[in-house]
Amino acid sequence: MTTTLVGSGNDPRTTIGSVNFAEFFLTVTSAATFALLMETNAWPIIAGLVFGGLFAAPFAALLCKKLPARTLLVLVGTLITALSAYNLYQALAR
Repeated sequence: MTTTLVGSGNDPRTTIGSVNFAEFFLTVTSAATFALLMETNAWPIIAGLVFGGLFAAPFAALLCKKLPARTLLVLVGTLITALSAYNLYQALAR
């Protein structure tokens, strides 16, 4: 979602903040639904994901505030490309 909004000309800072805000609530809801439907006790894992997101969000906001828009675009593009390449490698290496 972030790359689509930024690619269509929206401000990177506003876009990243808005998408992260929405993803937090989506993740909490998805994790709670998943945990309620599972028969094992996964609450410690869910709590770790929620607290990790709570601590990562201010760091992301600080980076968005301090870095220029062009640098943010390059960092986001590089991160997405690297993660996709790693996942592709893992899928093909099996």
